[in-house]
Amino acid sequence: MKLKTILILCFLLFLVGLSAQQPITVSGTVTEGATGDPAIGVTVLVKGTTNGTVTGIGGDYTLSNVPANATLMFSYIGMLTVEESVNGRSVINISMLEDVQALDEVVVIGYGTARKRDLTGSIVSVSAGEIADRPSANPLASLQGKVAGVQIVNTGRAGQDPEIRIRGTNSINGYKPLYIVDGLFSDNISHINPSDVESMEILKDPSSLAIFGVRGANGVIIISTKKAKAGQTIVNLNTSFGFKEIYDRIDLTNAAQFKELYDEQRNNQGAQPYNYNYWGADTDWQDEMFQSGFITNNNI
Repeated sequence: MKLKTILILCFLLFLVGLSAQQPITVSGTVTEGATGDPAIGVTVLVKGTTNGTVTGIGGDYTLSNVPANATLMFSYIGMLTVEESVNGRSVINISMLEDVQALDEVVVIGYGTARKRDLTGSIVSVSAGEIADRPSANPLASLQGKVAGVQIVNTGRAGQDPEIRIRGTNSINGYKPLYIVDGLFSDNISHINPSDVESMEILKDPSSLAIFGVRGANGVIIISTKKAKAGQTIVNLNTSFGFKEIYDRIDLTNAAQFKELYDEQRNNQGAQPYNYNYWGADTDWQDEMFQSGFITNNNI
């Protein structure tokens, strides 16, 4: 009798553990903590996976195939990201708070400044700390992958700005954006030291570009450089080095392989084999033309 009871208990525990591992469907409502209004467009994601959804007009969401022991991440621009453990629950309601620090950040807009909470246009701000995280000889290179909708391609030529497209190719006259450095128009910013940049603002939509007229048709990049501050003495030393080389080489044949393929081609065409004079020469012209370049950058 005792053995039978133990077996039944083990079987029940097995069923409980099995049910805990089964994926469940989680639903709920996301609201704004300050007003209690529904939070629309909040991203709900199972942490560590690509399984996610977005809240609807009423702030509601439904997410299926969620492990019972998973963690849900709720994120939205201007709000603090919330992580909530599922713990087998099928209904999870979340209240999100404003990210006051991000909303109160001052952004340069044309000829003036404004707080992020007051902006309605598409303006992206990149701080000096974010630029310093990516050591580069050109400040534009530090924008790569940081700004949505902005394409940056390094040309590889010394002293030349990367090719940057903010609003695509809008005209036959080119796609180069307008640069403004400390309030002055500039055609080339390769001379600017990335360590001297305080902030960079990228203006993308017509509402923020209207003040610049036709010159801002391809987007505007506003650069503010660092300036001396009273009562502060700060000395920074930044050193970086690296290598630059071609990303992808063409897979070519060597001399013997080329001779074999060319002879086979001529044979298929009914022609006589070609009389090679220097078929043993085996020069890799890619190695001769493309060599690794050493890059160093020192600032104090």
